[in-house]
Amino acid sequence: VTTEKLISGLGGEKSRWTASSEKLGEQYNNLTGDVLISSGIIAYLGPFVAKYRDSSVASWIQLMRGNEVPSSSSFKLATVIGEEVTIRQWVIDKLPNDQLSVDNALILSRSRRWPLMIDPQLQANKWIKNSNGDKLKVLRLSMGNYARML
Repeated sequence: VTTEKLISGLGGEKSRWTASSEKLGEQYNNLTGDVLISSGIIAYLGPFVAKYRDSSVASWIQLMRGNEVPSSSSFKLATVIGEEVTIRQWVIDKLPNDQLSVDNALILSRSRRWPLMIDPQLQANKWIKNSNGDKLKVLRLSMGNYARML
């Protein structure tokens, strides 16, 4: 009786595993184009607004299709290079939970250089301070020992 319950309980898992397997296969096939688009976003689109980013990504997807490079038809940076646990921690650390803010945080985390953040609402400032509080040193040009601290 217990074995029958276990087998019947796992019966629905077959369809879930099949769907997961198909999704992973599709992601594997689209990996080349998705990573290329992600690299382009990180390298070139960081300073631009969401509308321009979206139009650029849409044109890049069309270029991928035209050159027969497989890529996802609906692209999200967080899906390709994001980790759900890390993004959730950023949101807990006061990062706004919208696509532009998450994309900006992903670009920041994957970039080699220091970013210039124009932050009139101080949202990025709060997020950076909450995320890196212990490792962060805040300097102002008016500080007497600014050069020494730098």
